[in-house]
Amino acid sequence: MLEFLPAVPLGILLSFSFGPLFFILLETSISKGIKQAFFIDVGVVAADITFFSVAYFGASKLITEENQPALFVLGGVLLSSYGVLSFFKTYKKRKKQQKGKVKVIQTPNLFSLAIKGYLLNIINVAVLFFWTGVLFVIGPKFEMETGKIWLFFSATVSTYIFVNLCKYYFASKLKTKLTDSILYKMKQALNLFVFVFGVYLVVSGSMPSVTVLN
Repeated sequence: MLEFLPAVPLGILLSFSFGPLFFILLETSISKGIKQAFFIDVGVVAADITFFSVAYFGASKLITEENQPALFVLGGVLLSSYGVLSFFKTYKKRKKQQKGKVKVIQTPNLFSLAIKGYLLNIINVAVLFFWTGVLFVIGPKFEMETGKIWLFFSATVSTYIFVNLCKYYFASKLKTKLTDSILYKMKQALNLFVFVFGVYLVVSGSMPSVTVLN
């Protein structure tokens, strides 16, 4: 069992990785609730499973010196596009609410939230590099035994989900102290952050000498 202990700090590290999803999940838990944030996480984990599967079945062939820049540029374009579209969508929604002077209450579709989490994670190619790196480290250690490798992955993801649920619980307590105006500003700041992060990936892909955050 001791050989699986590194999965715990790895899961904690994943939970506190300061990428776009970190802030999106916290904002969702505050503005919509723990359940909604959890379903985004379901999508995130599904994308992690996809990436880990790709890594396990031969990511070394996909991730080469030649195509790494292109993958980062593609992921960056998609992320920055999401940030821009979400920014204007939130702005238009805010204007409609102000004109109608009626607070619009929407119940998010849980399945759509899971899809959102999956897509936001799957377009961040740095996550694929992360899981490939993990596999390169633990693969030889477990002598590429499928059962042990996937058990390690499961332990990592389980730790990630547990830590995230704790974060959502404490973040949700802030909801009563935040006005609609503050929540709107938080969402717009988040959209700008996603856009900037996407631009950073594009620059990293265009200029390989720039360090890319995992």
